[in-house]
Amino acid sequence: MSFRAGLLLAAALAALATNAPLRAFAPRSQIASERLSGPTVDFVALGADGFPLADLQSTEVEVRIADRVRAVRTLRRISTAAATAAAGTPSVPPPYGTNDDVAAGRRFMLVIDQESFAAGREQLFRDAIAGLVTQFSPADRAMVAALPFGGVLVPSTSDTARIKLGAGRVTGQASRNETGSDLACRTRRFLESLEGLLKEQGTQGSPQTLILFTAGLAAPRRDAPMGLQPGMCELLVDVFRHVATAASAARANVYVTQPADIGIRASLPRPSPGGIGDIGSDNPLEGIEHITGVTGGTRLMLDATGTGSLLRIAKESGAYYIAELEPVSGEVYGRSRPLSVKVSRRGVTVRARPEITFADPARARATRATVSELLASSEAVTDLRMRVGAFTVRDADGKLRVGVLLDPADTSIMLASAGAILIDGNGRVAARWNASDAAERPLLGAMSASPGQYRVRAVAIDNAGRTGAAEMEIDVGLAEVGGLSLGSLLLSVSRGGTTSLQLEFGSEPTARASFDIYGGTAGQRLSATLEISRTLDGAPIASVPVALTRADDTRVVATGTVPLGALPPGDYVVRGIIRLEDGTTGRVVRTLRKANKM
Repeated sequence: MSFRAGLLLAAALAALATNAPLRAFAPRSQIASERLSGPTVDFVALGADGFPLADLQSTEVEVRIADRVRAVRTLRRISTAAATAAAGTPSVPPPYGTNDDVAAGRRFMLVIDQESFAAGREQLFRDAIAGLVTQFSPADRAMVAALPFGGVLVPSTSDTARIKLGAGRVTGQASRNETGSDLACRTRRFLESLEGLLKEQGTQGSPQTLILFTAGLAAPRRDAPMGLQPGMCELLVDVFRHVATAASAARANVYVTQPADIGIRASLPRPSPGGIGDIGSDNPLEGIEHITGVTGGTRLMLDATGTGSLLRIAKESGAYYIAELEPVSGEVYGRSRPLSVKVSRRGVTVRARPEITFADPARARATRATVSELLASSEAVTDLRMRVGAFTVRDADGKLRVGVLLDPADTSIMLASAGAILIDGNGRVAARWNASDAAERPLLGAMSASPGQYRVRAVAIDNAGRTGAAEMEIDVGLAEVGGLSLGSLLLSVSRGGTTSLQLEFGSEPTARASFDIYGGTAGQRLSATLEISRTLDGAPIASVPVALTRADDTRVVATGTVPLGALPPGDYVVRGIIRLEDGTTGRVVRTLRKANKM
């Protein structure tokens, strides 16, 4: 690092410590012009074990809309259920916070066809729902509705007790002497109320899982002999199709659950007025098959305890993929069109809705959430991939500040607005920062803080209206070593004589690691070194010398060079170690990620 570059980095850190404008020290980089974002398609890809795939590639996916194959620009996997750490994984702190692997949480719509269940049969769906909520993470939510007359009994909530209580309030109202016409009438009432419920959902930011509990539905039927005017219980194919269109617009993936013994009951004779037999089927299985088919759903059986099918749904809904398509001229917005998603890998089951409606991006920009609204929310926001880093610096008067480094994963993206908050252990907002110019690179901010454990939540909105939120934990404080204090270790690169902090590295030949040393006495002797290791406390694979530069009367900056070119892609722990004359040692650490970039 040149002397001038070192001064620029020190000046940028000093700006954070004094909350001075950063623009003078972090000049805007040359960023690619704004890239038009393409429409997106979400789908589920399941392996032979029934779990969502973890490593699907965009080259394996074919998306066809209205019989036209669309090029897939990017493919992202969104985890909705909390992942379990693999046994034996080395203990390496995350290099930064990201929304790539955040558990976005699942959204369930639990809809009960109460007119189909006979009194006394309610335990089937009650037990099923009770089994489902045992698989919930804190980010999961569900609503309970009883149609056609009960409506929404429990709005979307993560309170599992309320969900089970709501299901317990639903009673079966099936008729014991139901004719074919009665079956058709109640099916139409249920489907029309379901369509209305789906339309009320509006535009959803992420897919949701619609679970229908029914003990039988009619298939399309005429309800009158041919040649005569249809009866009042005519059930048209369009009634089913309207539900499918509404489900696609609400991004609802459909599961239809039924009692396991419905096939036996369906084979029993049913009364038919006047002996008329040419008006349609009275088999309650056929309507279930029809709604499953038109929605692209999955039909499951409720077992004796009711839990098996719902546990399968919990497993299959653990993750989904978002395919961003290349934009085309004359894109159709606001109208449903046929959708087909195929995966070339053998043994993979794809779940995708049969129709899709692209939202008008101009309307989406007009109604998009603000930075303040995103910061106030605890929801996962993953449309815009982003990273956030946090570190501790000290003012000249001894007060601490949390520096924040925010970065979109795609460096060609231009940010329109950004901000961050610092959340203490009690869930209270301890500090706030809003970017005055979100297009700055690197995008740096600072917030005052007292020592302690905090969570940083950073959000951003790009020029296309996409939103993202990333979080990370930070222990605000300085490492004490004898009479000295150590600030956070920072990683940076030098380009064109300018030093910039950076969260992820690729083809750069070297990176710079630096940390501040505060306090001490005149003439106090110490030495410092940098170690690079694969684990937090493992043996170093490389050690490099550190240069000590006096920045002011209270601060010395320690800097060293990390030989990136000699390291294969992966995560590494960089340890900054100081040793006092009496043998006392102390250290600060940060994880460096070298990505496999071309």
